[in-house]
Amino acid sequence: MLGLKECFVEGQISRRLPPEEVNVLREIADQLRKKDWNFSVNPCDENHPNWNTPNIKSRPQYNNSVICSCSFPGGICHIEMIFLKGQDLDGIPPPSLAKLPYIKQIDLTRNYLHGTIPNEWASTKLELMSFIVNRLSGPIPGYIGNISTLKYLSLEHNMFRGSVPAELGKLVNLQNL
Repeated sequence: MLGLKECFVEGQISRRLPPEEVNVLREIADQLRKKDWNFSVNPCDENHPNWNTPNIKSRPQYNNSVICSCSFPGGICHIEMIFLKGQDLDGIPPPSLAKLPYIKQIDLTRNYLHGTIPNEWASTKLELMSFIVNRLSGPIPGYIGNISTLKYLSLEHNMFRGSVPAELGKLVNLQNL
C-alpha cells in the first residue's frame, strides 16, 4: 500500500489508512507547502515523530500531529485531527481537507497562511477550526455557517475585514468564537 509500513496492534490487527486518505495528505502538504512529511511511514503510526510530535519543550507553540481513529472494522483507520501549529507554513488553507470524510479538527495556528477559508470546507463535519495568527484576509466567509458540527472557531490575529456574517448564527453547536 504505497510503501507504507503496517503497524500491528495487539499482535493481530493491522492499522491501515486508505490510500485515498494518504493521497489527500499529499495534496494538503502541497497546498500548505509542507515539505517534511515522510510518506514512506504510516501516518497512523502514533509513535512515529514524522506524524506525531505534539510536545517539543524548546518550542511549546509547535505541534505536528496527524491523529487517526483506528476503531473501524478490519483495522482500517481514518484521519480525524490535524494539528500543524507553529510551523511557518506559507501556503493556503488546503481545500483538499474536505476530502477527508472523518476529519473533525484542524488547527493551523501560528503559520503564514494566506487567502481565505476554502468553501469546500462547508461540507465537512469539522468540530474545531483554528487559524490563530495567520494572514487570512477578506471578509469572514458566510459559508462557515454551513458547518453545523462546528463547536470551536478561532480566527483571531488575521487580516479579515468587515463584520461577522449573519450566517454564523446557524452554528447551533458553537461554544467558542
